[in-house]
Amino acid sequence: MKSFTLASLFLLFFIATHGQQTIQGRITQAGAPLPDVHVTNLDSGAQITSDREGMYHIQAHPKEELRFTYVGMDTVSVIVEDITRILNIKMNLRVEELEEVTVSKTILKGQKELELEYDSNPNIIKSAYGYLNKETSGYSLRILEEEEIEMAPQLDFLLTGRFAGISARCNPFNDELEVYVRGKGVVFDVDGVILYRIACSTIFGNIRRIAFISGLAGTTRYGFGVRGVMIINTKTGTITPKEPDGKPYDQARLRNNYLTEEVADVEGLGASLPSYLKELHESGSTQAAKTVFENNRATYAHHPFFYLDSYRHFYETEKEKSYADGILNAYHDLAGNNPVLLKAMAYVLEAQGRQEKSHSVYKQVYKLRPEYAQSFIDMANSYRDLDKPESAASLYARHSYLLDQGLLPKDSMELSALMEREVDNLFALDNGSLKIQKRKKTDDENNTRLVFEWNDSEAEFNLQFVNPGNQYFEWKHTQGEMPERIRSEKELGYSMADFLLDEELLGDWKINATYHGNKQLTPTYLKVTVYRNYGSRLQSKEVHAFKLATKGMNQHLFKLRIPAGVAHH
Repeated sequence: MKSFTLASLFLLFFIATHGQQTIQGRITQAGAPLPDVHVTNLDSGAQITSDREGMYHIQAHPKEELRFTYVGMDTVSVIVEDITRILNIKMNLRVEELEEVTVSKTILKGQKELELEYDSNPNIIKSAYGYLNKETSGYSLRILEEEEIEMAPQLDFLLTGRFAGISARCNPFNDELEVYVRGKGVVFDVDGVILYRIACSTIFGNIRRIAFISGLAGTTRYGFGVRGVMIINTKTGTITPKEPDGKPYDQARLRNNYLTEEVADVEGLGASLPSYLKELHESGSTQAAKTVFENNRATYAHHPFFYLDSYRHFYETEKEKSYADGILNAYHDLAGNNPVLLKAMAYVLEAQGRQEKSHSVYKQVYKLRPEYAQSFIDMANSYRDLDKPESAASLYARHSYLLDQGLLPKDSMELSALMEREVDNLFALDNGSLKIQKRKKTDDENNTRLVFEWNDSEAEFNLQFVNPGNQYFEWKHTQGEMPERIRSEKELGYSMADFLLDEELLGDWKINATYHGNKQLTPTYLKVTVYRNYGSRLQSKEVHAFKLATKGMNQHLFKLRIPAGVAHH
């Protein structure tokens, strides 16, 4: 009865605080308005079409899905959230390459021909059932080449997010590569040998190509119930015929992953800053800065980010705490009960070391979004900052209970691993009553962990990690690159990703970001938490908050001296 009562109260609260709302926006293609686009609420069945200016409006509840379709365009699907009011949709032409319908050996090649072409054709991979050609396989088959693989200093960082629907990690305790597709483990096909377990350390650095099969048509031959197959070709295990001079039949071109483009400074140089912020930066004195703020206040009276930008300037640059707090109060009044605006405020406060104030904001967001996993994580970490680990632990216990009772959606991708690392780290540290009396050194000690969080779930961006040798690897948080992950984020209510840095590459790393927008005209705030000596009693952390507003420009966030390579979990 107690469980039923709790469930009823939770559901009533959810329904009462998440009513129907009007969603509107403009639909464009290549910058031009797109009329007659079909907009459908897949849950209610409501349908409308965009007008000649590309404008539309439709009713939806949070967690309902809107689908945008137009002949010749890629379909776009968006899950509505509690704060969703404006969704500006960009549609892209559907690219369909038509080939000649002629059954010949040029199209349907034999195994011998595929073997000869392996070195020069990146669409071919060797499996336990012969060579597979991505172009003629009959099912979805994505292949990563050696050059792309070598950009990632760790195997699990490479896999997660690059193949739809899968998550991966190298288990630090037994060195096993753990790969899951929608919560289920996969089978490995290594150089034509079917395996159920492989070690990260023995295989990484020796990989030539990787492919993933998830469709029933491709997995059936591996056994009943197999949800996915990870095909790995190693450098030592894939021997192909050579020309008489020892060279491959055709040399593949290597991709150049050295950073050569200009990178702007997200804080100013090269970035497109609003005029009021330029004036504040150029004011020259505190009094002049106050005059600039007051002169712009009437114009930007209803623009919350004007107040947040101004607050940061007066608090961080002018060191005018009292004056800055007055501006922050104005921002808080404008933010109201908007969790996206409140989280931007919390990020800034946390980066400034104002933990008490950020905690009160996270608590407000938690009350607004009690069903979001991110609310639990933010509140728990905030309690840790206030040296209240017991309160943090109780939050994770509550989240686990709600999952067990079926009151929260269960994870099918990365969230469970993220929360597991947060909980493990909470109990691993020397924190009051949670003190560990005897603790063994783990592989994670002395590493650096980067945790990225963003306040707007619609945000799309690339993170670029540039190593000391000026080579880079990119993690692309976009609908085009990782639609399954973004869908999972919206369904489960989280917006974070973490990267573990091990001891392989010494020197200065540069962390850059390219912002692609959030379906509105508002900026997105990105919080980066850097954990030094992660997992040890020497663990420390620093928090950075960045405003992403300039679209399509690679911007430098910060530099980090790390004795490590990058591994994504």
